[in-house]
Amino acid sequence: MSKQPTILDLDKVVPAERIVILSGKSIDVSRIPSRVTLDIAKDQDKLKNGGDDSFSAVLKQIICICKPSFPEITEEWIADNTDFEQLMQLIEFVLAPLKERAGAEPGKNEGSPSL
Repeated sequence: MSKQPTILDLDKVVPAERIVILSGKSIDVSRIPSRVTLDIAKDQDKLKNGGDDSFSAVLKQIICICKPSFPEITEEWIADNTDFEQLMQLIEFVLAPLKERAGAEPGKNEGSPSL
């Protein structure tokens, strides 16, 4: 008798849909690429200390998250199409899943690594 393989189908892991509407554009920010998560983890000290280029680094991460559904997005486009309050809310909304995950208590989501 042969044993059935154990399969982990990661294609079935679909995040909750999260959409930003900005300047008439509907931008899907549901999926945060691992590259962004790894960059944030790598730059954690720089981002916490608020270095000169920390804001630019955060903006680049926001762009990476938005690009799959809105390829034309750039730092210039964001600067031209947001006011300060919209920009702050955009950053907060887009990065919220990472912050929630990082702030989750160990053991709450068994089997999932936390940031």
